[in-house]
Amino acid sequence: MTFSERLRQLRQEKKMTQAALGQAIDISPRMISFYESGNHFPRDEVILKRLADLFAVSMDYLMGHSELREESSLKRLCGVYKELSSSDRRTVMDFMDFLLEKSKRA
Repeated sequence: MTFSERLRQLRQEKKMTQAALGQAIDISPRMISFYESGNHFPRDEVILKRLADLFAVSMDYLMGHSELREESSLKRLCGVYKELSSSDRRTVMDFMDFLLEKSKRA
């Protein structure tokens, strides 16, 4: 899914108009329309951060680089992973690989 598609989906899920979204992140509704149509992309990282914060998603999710939606889940996962020993980290990675293969076969 592209940034423009994801932005529209998130806005609609919150039942926001383009005008309401623009007001919430301090840009014009017209620019929101341009973003959603794929004609423009935010040049300013601050706009992307505002959007991610407003919708409570990671920037990777917003950009279409990840299907993991919640920033808090990513932060928790990274925080726990950092606390593990090297051998436990390998175990976690092996288990994630196992789960990935299992889901591909299903």
